[in-house]
Amino acid sequence: HRILTGDLRVGHRQPRKGQSNMPRDLSIQDEARLIQVKDRAGVGLPFSRGLMATSILATGLGTEHAYRIAARIASVLQDRNSNEVDAEELTEIAGRMIRESAGDEHAKRYLAWRRAKRSGRPIVVCLGGSSGVGKSTIATRLALRLGVNRVVTTDAIREVLRTVIPPTVLPELHVSTYESVDGQGGSFGARFESYRRQARAVGAATSAVASRLVTEGRSALIEGVHLLPGELRADLAEKKPDAVVVEFLLILGDERLHLGHLTRRLHSEPGRQGARNLENLEMIRRIQDELRSMAEQAGVEEFDVASPEDLTQRIVDQVVHQIEDRAEAPSTS
Repeated sequence: HRILTGDLRVGHRQPRKGQSNMPRDLSIQDEARLIQVKDRAGVGLPFSRGLMATSILATGLGTEHAYRIAARIASVLQDRNSNEVDAEELTEIAGRMIRESAGDEHAKRYLAWRRAKRSGRPIVVCLGGSSGVGKSTIATRLALRLGVNRVVTTDAIREVLRTVIPPTVLPELHVSTYESVDGQGGSFGARFESYRRQARAVGAATSAVASRLVTEGRSALIEGVHLLPGELRADLAEKKPDAVVVEFLLILGDERLHLGHLTRRLHSEPGRQGARNLENLEMIRRIQDELRSMAEQAGVEEFDVASPEDLTQRIVDQVVHQIEDRAEAPSTS
């Protein structure tokens, strides 16, 4: 009984001053000594190795490497004779640690990304592509790396539109992207035109959602088959010129890999019509070809998801270049 009582006392021990009552795995106060990070307004938030590591992921470094660097930064802060650190000084410390551990290129990208985030301009990342190339998976992972916690899928927007727009008004909205309004038959031209009309309807609603997020100053990652290359970017450029919009068309150049993606989806995501996608692979591939042509005309970069290149780095570099180019542009006033 004495052991049990002691265990209970330990289990119900009151937290020390400054500690939260959050579960340990969810708490951001994970340091031996609480370090407050002060922003420009003097508001302090507790330093967290986890959040620090997440911010480092935007450089393109792997998760384990980012956490090792974050641990070194935490150690530097613990060795100081202060319980506070200025946010800009913390950024400088992080840049130095990244440079020592991963090289100058990653350090420069980290510092540039932090400047971009501090600019206050909302960032909108658009990822289009045909069915089955891996847009949803990539979007989820990118959102974590970029620190963007709002992911908008055009499939979800289409489902909302289907509840308020009946098939008699817009029949294209109620079929799959690779079908014509009369079913799976018809020429490629008719089926692609059906897809284009569906994409335009969903795209208009997606643009409204993106505009609202930008108005609120919120960054977002938008992905889906309904993003016609260049259209959302052009719409936001007209309505919300302060937004930083980066767009990529995700593709799978190798048809065998595309087939493999759809086959895995058939087993891992049975609710996503995997069998029908496999039956219509040829149409899906032809839609991809059309999207690639549209992307080339609109000046939208394509990215083969089977490529060994780093998509995170390319997105971060584009965002940074847009912000720095705008800052360096002469004023017209």
